[in-house]
Amino acid sequence: MMFIVSADKYKVFKGSSVTVYGVGFNDSCVVRIGNRDYSPIDYSDEYIVFMAPEEVGHYGFEIRDGMSSSGILSLFVEEYEDAAVTRLPVRQESSFRRMLDSLMPRGFGWEYGEGSNWSKLLSGLANAFSWLYGMLRNLVLQMSPVATDSLGTWENELSLPRKGLVQSSDSGRKSEIIRIARKRGGATIPYLKSILKIYGARFDLYEYWKSPSVFPSWVAERGEQANFYLLVKIYRDSYYAKGFNCKSKCNASLGHPRDSVLESILEQEKPAHVKIVYSYVVRILTDMNGNPIVNDNNQMIIV
Repeated sequence: MMFIVSADKYKVFKGSSVTVYGVGFNDSCVVRIGNRDYSPIDYSDEYIVFMAPEEVGHYGFEIRDGMSSSGILSLFVEEYEDAAVTRLPVRQESSFRRMLDSLMPRGFGWEYGEGSNWSKLLSGLANAFSWLYGMLRNLVLQMSPVATDSLGTWENELSLPRKGLVQSSDSGRKSEIIRIARKRGGATIPYLKSILKIYGARFDLYEYWKSPSVFPSWVAERGEQANFYLLVKIYRDSYYAKGFNCKSKCNASLGHPRDSVLESILEQEKPAHVKIVYSYVVRILTDMNGNPIVNDNNQMIIV
């Protein structure tokens, strides 16, 4: 299949999603950045979405489907601090003094020399204007989540930190402020996937209308409402050895406890009409016959 893309250069912030518009995308497509292939986080026939690298720099990437390729495209990954922000120019007190001097009349009757009364008056006004301008310039900077250093004020405004996303460093706090204040697409699949990525989960996310076979049968019984269901499959890094078995009591746990923090994050971010089904999975290394392979401590190996 031949791809047709709408542009060959893309500029995004680090860790943001990249959307390539065109024709011919499908579920077999991968995004190759350097020598590594990445699965897209969303796609249709007309677009494909993937996550930009976390490191700032210039990357070459291509979209591949078997032997077909989009050709090498350019991706420029930038810091949020490099975003276009309204920044008033820096002005010194001397520039305000020259401005005031230019407004005054000329002639022998006006004495502006050093130590004169006019010079003292204009210097005082220039100092006041410089102070007011500095306050205004700082206000403009603080109004932008990208340029601000008033992290506490912005966190209070945005009700941060959110449960499960507490940041320990100032850079992490600022990244979270930028994400909440500037990132668009809270009702989109790429945005929900970016939340899972920030949380550090290993996951697969499915939409019913694209992959109905992976959903439990009761979802199909919802009729047209089934199209508003998502399934988040979360891969655990450990298994719950004391789960339910044939000798368990009827009130025994079926498996490892749910990740209530992760679920609460997604529930507050998703649109109200969207329903999420959660599936917790442990992938065990097995032999060719499907039997678990154990280590020296007789423990199954998680992959």
